[in-house]
Amino acid sequence: MLFDIEHIPFSRRGRFLTLSMMKVPGGDGTRALYLRFVAGGDERPSLGRLCRVEFLDATGTPVKASFDLSPERLVARVGAGSLAFVIGEGERLHISGESAGVRFHLEGSRYDYVYRTPSGDDCLVAAVENVKFIPRAVSGTLDVSGAWQRDHSADVSFAFTGKGPFEGNVDFFHTVPPTAPLQSFTDALAGATVEFEQWYANVPKGAEGQDEAHRLASYLLWANGVPVGGQLRRPSIYMSKNHMINIWSWDNAFSALGVAAVDQDLAFDQFAVVFDHQDASGLLPDYINDRDVLFAFTKPPVHGWAVSLIAARHPDFLTVERKAYLRDAIAKQVDYWLTCARADATSLPSYFHGNDSGWDNATFFAEGGPVISPDLPVFLILACETLATLLESDPARAAEWNAKADALQALLFERLWTGETFGARLAGAPDRILPGENLIQFMPLLLGARLPSEMREKLVARLVSGGFITAWGPATESPKSPFYEDDGYWRGPIWAPTTLLLWDGLRRQGEIELTREIAEKFCSLASKNGMAENFDARSGRGLRDRAFAWTSAVYLLLAASLSDDNP
Repeated sequence: MLFDIEHIPFSRRGRFLTLSMMKVPGGDGTRALYLRFVAGGDERPSLGRLCRVEFLDATGTPVKASFDLSPERLVARVGAGSLAFVIGEGERLHISGESAGVRFHLEGSRYDYVYRTPSGDDCLVAAVENVKFIPRAVSGTLDVSGAWQRDHSADVSFAFTGKGPFEGNVDFFHTVPPTAPLQSFTDALAGATVEFEQWYANVPKGAEGQDEAHRLASYLLWANGVPVGGQLRRPSIYMSKNHMINIWSWDNAFSALGVAAVDQDLAFDQFAVVFDHQDASGLLPDYINDRDVLFAFTKPPVHGWAVSLIAARHPDFLTVERKAYLRDAIAKQVDYWLTCARADATSLPSYFHGNDSGWDNATFFAEGGPVISPDLPVFLILACETLATLLESDPARAAEWNAKADALQALLFERLWTGETFGARLAGAPDRILPGENLIQFMPLLLGARLPSEMREKLVARLVSGGFITAWGPATESPKSPFYEDDGYWRGPIWAPTTLLLWDGLRRQGEIELTREIAEKFCSLASKNGMAENFDARSGRGLRDRAFAWTSAVYLLLAASLSDDNP
């Protein structure tokens, strides 16, 4: 069962409001359902945790619940009774129950408190989380508790119960209570159902026999959406509403790829929400969320490649306005790497830290940095080609970008081709190839016809013979490598973005059989083990965050390729 609340948060597009399972703080590893508000990023230890949810039977006794999760609602079964949760308009949680009850325990900060509003409602304030919420009973009983202790309220909670069927709702806000008319539970459920089904109807057809995985991936790209506000100037897709509650500035390109067939405006917004914060130098932030923009790191420049893929499948994506925006943004991005990440025009640019490469702790960063790796010039070459296409009405400027691509290609082949593969080198010791058997060496396959046949043949042979492609897909570090770790983050596990990059590289080289094999393996992996952040390359087990947007996006793209006559 892939729709499992143990791993998959319950949320809705355009909301921070989320219900998900988390470890109970200070406990023995026990997990409980939590009401969360996932604004503010993933550097907060709370990760937006507001209230632990406790379920009650018909007598008011705390009991364990079992859950049924679907895109439109979360149902908790409590003995002979049940409760259902739906997220309605705005940040409003609707609750309906019968022969059961539910209590929300505020597990917050030093200055949490409860007060009575002028309209007579009880308002709970989670001070550090910067969220207020007002529960209301439509039918049944609402009980709000919290004992005043000098400057805060202790033991704050609220509960919905009823002798028969009951209904309630909770509004979440930062400043003053919302004034939108209250919907009924039934209307809220109908609205959420219609919204998701309209979204899902536009998702391209998936792989045969993988309906649940296809629906889960579609749900996560929908439900990971958050609203405009703060540093988020456009509707955005967070990477997850479990732990990774940010937008990293290469993850966003994969999210854009995943939703381009469903909502082109949203796809463009995923590029622009990060490019809106581009530094004057062209540098992109490492990540953004509604509160923060972090420039301590950056991410690889995959955006030109991603735009070209979308434009190839959806020629109407590049409207005049989008073309102008992306042309200027990607040009500045390339200029940053060619100006600030290398000594001069005779050098290749480098990553200063593993996080800049997106491969965080990969073996080619085992000795620190800066590191010159083969993927970076490849991404820049593809970006230059995209810019030349975007400048088709200006042949002189297009020629300048093509010339930059040719110069980078010459440096790549001269400096990083070993005669057998493409190696990574320390910028401070460029004569030595760094150890490790990682997937980064195969990224030049993305160059398509630019790659000489001798290089292509050697790379493909090395990929096949090197043990990289396991039963589940391409491992980021070959299991044959002494550096391989099952749960080593970028030292072995299978990742969605590198799988898609390799798939596209092989496709561009005409390796159709191998391309299809990789798509089939990844889709089989995700259909069995969900949309995890990454996967154990030997067992296929889902690792880390289990509700990831770019995994969902890549799954949908590869599943769609398997439903086509030609991948």
